[in-house]
Amino acid sequence: MILKSTFCLLLILNITSASSQSYERYYKLCNMADSLEYAGFPERSLDTFKAAFSTVNYVHSEKYVDAYHLAIKLNAFRDAHYFGKMAVLHSGKSSVLATKSKSFRKSDAYQSLKDSLPDFLAVFEKRIHPDYVHLIDSLVYIDQYIIRGNRGYKGKFSMDETKLPQNRFDLDRSNWELLLRWIDSVGFPSEQLVGAKAYDDAWAILHHNLRLPENQKHHAQLLAFVISGNYMPDDMFFWYEQFQLNVNGTTYFTTWDGDSSAENLKRIDANRRAFYLKGIDSFILKKDGRSMTAKW
Repeated sequence: MILKSTFCLLLILNITSASSQSYERYYKLCNMADSLEYAGFPERSLDTFKAAFSTVNYVHSEKYVDAYHLAIKLNAFRDAHYFGKMAVLHSGKSSVLATKSKSFRKSDAYQSLKDSLPDFLAVFEKRIHPDYVHLIDSLVYIDQYIIRGNRGYKGKFSMDETKLPQNRFDLDRSNWELLLRWIDSVGFPSEQLVGAKAYDDAWAILHHNLRLPENQKHHAQLLAFVISGNYMPDDMFFWYEQFQLNVNGTTYFTTWDGDSSAENLKRIDANRRAFYLKGIDSFILKKDGRSMTAKW
């Protein structure tokens, strides 16, 4: 059953790739750019990032940040200015401009970025969906502070806890159902729609629910968002891995089960690349694969 389900998901990804703007080449080129920098070819890496960015209408801010730091490393300050500007416009975070490069911080390009920050952030605020951002903020407050008792989570909400269900984990379902309704009516909470912070915050709601066997029926819809660029492969990786473990009893993207045989590495590598993740060669495996450290 699980093999059939996985085959159907891969088929859906291929169909979606053929019928709408596909991020397949973008993901592969970004992965290649990372590997080229690791291998000691920074110029080729930067050119590959530029090639990746030219294939899509929207580039994720974290990719712009990677290119920003690479351009600084190469003293390509004009490129760094552009990538830094786009990283702020897409993320809504001024912190993405932080750099240890003294020469860049002294440059006109960096000063221009700092001077333009208020304008960049104003453009960002006009672009995002404020009601969607507020919804995600409230759902994550319930998920972290109310359900899981994470008192370190800071939210701006107050609730009458006497009206909450005795089993707080029942709220996971209501959180999930509400988010699904917004996804169906407004769209996936992508960085483009809600900004980087809200996109990152929504991870918890998606993870806690999509890993459950009863929510397998939603996988095709969510994975289609990967190929359309709304949902990044690295951000669906963990819940899909846990789902496979819960249902099939085996890993799908990792060697966390300790099986580092050549046959299993080949299987995992194929799975990872099918979902636009970096190949198994991008990791250092230790403890028979139970420890995977990223090289790039």
